[in-house]
Amino acid sequence: MNLNFLRRQRVVGLDVGRGSIKAVALERRGSQEVVVGRGVTRLEGAPDSRQLVQAIHAALAAAGADGQPVIAAVGGPEVVIRQVSLPPVAPARIIPALEIQHRELGLLPPGESVMDAQVLRRGKDGITSEILAICVPRILVDERTRLLQQAGVSLQTLDVEPLALLNAALYITQLEAGEMLVLLNVGRRSSSLCLFSERGPVVSRYLDIGAESFFEQLRGPSTGASYSPEAMARAMTAAEQERTQFACRDLVDRIAEDIRLSLTFYRTEYDRESLPRYAIGGWTELPVLGRWLSQRIGIPAPLEIMDPFRSVEVRIKQAVPAPESGDTGPQYLQAFGLALRGL
Repeated sequence: MNLNFLRRQRVVGLDVGRGSIKAVALERRGSQEVVVGRGVTRLEGAPDSRQLVQAIHAALAAAGADGQPVIAAVGGPEVVIRQVSLPPVAPARIIPALEIQHRELGLLPPGESVMDAQVLRRGKDGITSEILAICVPRILVDERTRLLQQAGVSLQTLDVEPLALLNAALYITQLEAGEMLVLLNVGRRSSSLCLFSERGPVVSRYLDIGAESFFEQLRGPSTGASYSPEAMARAMTAAEQERTQFACRDLVDRIAEDIRLSLTFYRTEYDRESLPRYAIGGWTELPVLGRWLSQRIGIPAPLEIMDPFRSVEVRIKQAVPAPESGDTGPQYLQAFGLALRGL
């Protein structure tokens, strides 16, 4: 008797962000993905390694996943993602070939980085292959690995943030042929912008604007330094939210301009035909942010909100007792994408 359909595969995605730690426990039950745990711990200021370790354990414990192997990620503007063309080579020879040509291809020096590669498709000439090359400074990999070791966490896989975010967004949107995903993930201190279509590669960039940038613009004299962007957004009335648009106009304009420039670059270099599909994840506690951005970009509808908990079944036995930390679905986008990597 074949009982494979009864087996449950369980994975944990761990997002070690600059402003918070988030964990998602995901199970595959038959053909379905089910969220069975989630946890978030907010970080204040510049936490030391001891505080980070405690926050990691708290998030994993809240997700019911403490002691389990995790899939984590590294990220930042230092990470290089390139689509390159190579002549036909055996799979085992792809990375050595990239290392030899790293200068010409705009990749990081092999001795200073960790490199991975994936074959995307055959080149337009029918001879070469299009390769997605990923280079991460070795110091970032070592720092993240060392932190997880200090926390006693078993690392199953180390991914890169843009690919994890896209993985989650593609799952949620079910992107169709002829569509291009333009994803903005708003972090607490910075944000990431990712573009992808079947006709082109992954293109990502980091923006130095995050939730705290909006918070600084909106914080009044009666607002304490420890008053978080989440608490601030929850306390705002609809009329107050509308008034904040003027205060945050420059920030919204900068993000919208980055989106326009990145989209122009993608269209020029890779894909002139696919229709953009705009989405937003991460810090979405300011509900009008997606509408503000759509107005500045010049599209008729607000950006789609990427909430993984609305796209899969959620069966959490015990609620996560951390509403003050911004326990909303879009903030778990990266942790969810990481968990998907393991299924």
